[in-house]
Amino acid sequence: MYSVEQVKALVREYPDFPSEGVLFRDIFPIFQDPEAVRSLVAHLVEQIRAQAGTVDAVVGLDARGFLLGPQIAGALGVGFAPVRKRGKLPGRV
Repeated sequence: MYSVEQVKALVREYPDFPSEGVLFRDIFPIFQDPEAVRSLVAHLVEQIRAQAGTVDAVVGLDARGFLLGPQIAGALGVGFAPVRKRGKLPGRV
């Protein structure tokens, strides 16, 4: 398993993107390494259990939340609820 520092080292930083003064952090290099993804999820689950105790569900907000949320929910043995702006998901939400 990778350490938190090893996972963080995979994140790319782009200063002044998309506008001046913003530091964009690209997490997608993590997803190119299956062990890094497993390690990231394990570290997040460990933190959730330590800080929240019992969890009823995991809520994922838009794009990045949709990538990690289901994996975290699965590791915790709970359901996953995607959240987007009104009208962005079909059916009743």
